[in-house]
Amino acid sequence: ACVLCRRAGADPDVCGRKVRKRRLCAHEFCLFCADELFQEGEEHVGLMGFLPEDIRRTVKQAARKRCFVCGESGATITCSQRGCKRRFHLPCA
Repeated sequence: ACVLCRRAGADPDVCGRKVRKRRLCAHEFCLFCADELFQEGEEHVGLMGFLPEDIRRTVKQAARKRCFVCGESGATITCSQRGCKRRFHLPCA
C-alpha cells in the first residue's frame, strides 16, 4: 500500500503508478500532491527524487490529520481554498 494515501488498490488514473524502493511504496501523484513534500534529489534518488526521510516525516505529520471525506487519519493534502483547513487523502479528494 502507498505510505501516503494508505491505499493498495487505488485507481492509477487518480493516484498514478506505484513506485517502490527498499521499504517505501507510494503513488507518484500522492508524492507530488502531499503538503510540504518536495523533490530534493535527482530522479534516481529515493522515490523519484523524494527523499525517504522527507516522505517519512510527511507520513508522521499526516498521522495526526483526519481526512474530511473518509475520516481516517493520514491525510496529506490540505484544501487549496484560502482559509479552508480541510485535509484529504488523494483518492478521497
